[in-house]
This record gives sequence, structure tokens and C-alpha cells, in this order.
Amino acid sequence: MQINKEHECEIVKKDMSKNQKDWIQYFNDKGQKMISAPDIYKVAKKGNNTIIKSLNEDFKEDGEVTSTRIIYNNKNLQAEIIHDADSKVVKPKKYKVKVPILNENFEENKETEKYLQALFDTKDNLDKILKTLKKFGKDKKIRLWTPDQSGRKRKPIRSVGLYFDDFDRFDVGGYWFDNADGLSRGVIIDSAKQSKKIKGKSK
Repeated sequence: MQINKEHECEIVKKDMSKNQKDWIQYFNDKGQKMISAPDIYKVAKKGNNTIIKSLNEDFKEDGEVTSTRIIYNNKNLQAEIIHDADSKVVKPKKYKVKVPILNENFEENKETEKYLQALFDTKDNLDKILKTLKKFGKDKKIRLWTPDQSGRKRKPIRSVGLYFDDFDRFDVGGYWFDNADGLSRGVIIDSAKQSKKIKGKSK
């Protein structure tokens, strides 16, 4: 799996900033897969320094909007995490998991580990996940953010974005589904996987 070089050049323009809903439509119209949180994690895990550097520029400029979506339960901490949400190119992957309320600081416990494993579609333990994320912005502190229960009740559907903030932090968060704009990218995938449409029809 590789980041699409053509879109890497095209999408970083500031006038291309969009929210998750619009990006999904954009890539569906082009017949391409939109980058997900697991795609970004795999880039760091493989240590592709060229793409890591390029993504870091996105994180700094306007943040990276992914195709990963979180649908929160308004009564408890359970949620559904969906990768490649609403894609017509690949079949979305879903996890049901407890998502702790995180206000930037976080405890390194099993609850956080299970959340991040679902968020990045990995079986890596928490220590490995955090070390992998540190390949982005090595000099920055990792911060995690999720809405509190009132926020989940008010707006249960959130898009996942990654960005560098003004306080030397690398933030991973679940933001407003409809108005959190940022940059995004297309991803080159195997033709066999690309043929798996959301309804199981070939391309």
C-alpha cells in the first residue's frame, strides 16, 4: 500500500481543504480509496521516510482528514470505529470498542491500548503504537482527544484527524463530522482489493 504520488501533489493545496464527508465524495468520484488512520499508521510502521516527511507537512499545514469515522454511543463509552467509511472503492472495516474520554493527556492502560488498536487496525501493544506514532514529529508530544459524554450525545458522528498544533504536540482526535476541514490523500491499493465494492460488485 502506497500513498498516491499524483494526489500527494494535488491535495496539499490550501484551496483543497475539505471535511470528511466532502473528501469521501471526492475520492469516490475518482474511484480511489481515501487515506484512513490505519494507512497512516502503516506508513510510520514501515518507516517510509519520504512519505512520513510529506505527511508531516500536511499535519503542520492544515491537518490530515482520514476516512476513519467514530460513531459514539450517547449513553455510554461504547463506540463504533469505521475505516474507509462510505467508500465505494473498498469495503469499510468496523470495530466496536470502548472509547475513553481523552482530553489530550491519557493513561497508558489497557483501555487506551484497545482504543488505539481499533483506531489504527493493529494488534501492536500500546508501547509499540506510541513508538510508531513518534515517527511523526519526533520532537513533539503525542496527545489524544475524544469528546466527553455531553459532546458525544450532541454530535455522535465524528471524523478522525491528525495534526500538529501550536504547542509542539502531535494530536490524534475525533472531530466534527461536517465542519472539520483539512487535507487528505488517495491511496494506491492492490487491484484485487480495489475491486471489492461496498456491495460486493467488481469494478
